[in-house]
Amino acid sequence: MKARVYVFIVIVVALLCAIASSAAAQTKRKMAPAEVMAALKPGQWVKMEGIVQKDFSVMCMDIKTLTGDLLEDDWEITAVIRKVEREKQEIALLLLPIKIQPDTEFEDKTGKLKGFADLNPGMLVEADGTYLKDGTFLPKEIENVSAELAGEPGLQNEVEIVGKVDKINADKRTMTVMGVTFHIIAETELKSALK
Repeated sequence: MKARVYVFIVIVVALLCAIASSAAAQTKRKMAPAEVMAALKPGQWVKMEGIVQKDFSVMCMDIKTLTGDLLEDDWEITAVIRKVEREKQEIALLLLPIKIQPDTEFEDKTGKLKGFADLNPGMLVEADGTYLKDGTFLPKEIENVSAELAGEPGLQNEVEIVGKVDKINADKRTMTVMGVTFHIIAETELKSALK
């Protein structure tokens, strides 16, 4: 009798785990650009990934809608440092000015990045912090992830942004997140949480 109860409990736990994992799963859909544009709205949190163009706009490859308790300091950008302005204590990722704060933390698994003085153009970094309405970014943390370039040199031309959709231009098939214009193309994939 105890063995049957034990087996029953194991089955119930396994079913609950399966239900929980499928609820947390993502749906990935190939949609026409117009459908992608219609599925999103200004103010919605998203994770956007794509390939940087010469004008610093981005050909969007992936969009993931985000849900949950996202705070105003949960914005992120991962890109190559375009320039460093030492006197302003500022770096530029694409055209986005990242203004270093006195309490900004610096991380690097290799231990090479100890502070602002160690940041250089060409480094791949992830900045986490707050995006302001005036178009500046205040980082609470900057992490050097340049080691990833060795395994995937193509990352140098890519960007990943987590933030809120600013604007949608259906006619031009563009979306703006953190001041960066993303072009929605036929290859763009939309991923969203199952409900």
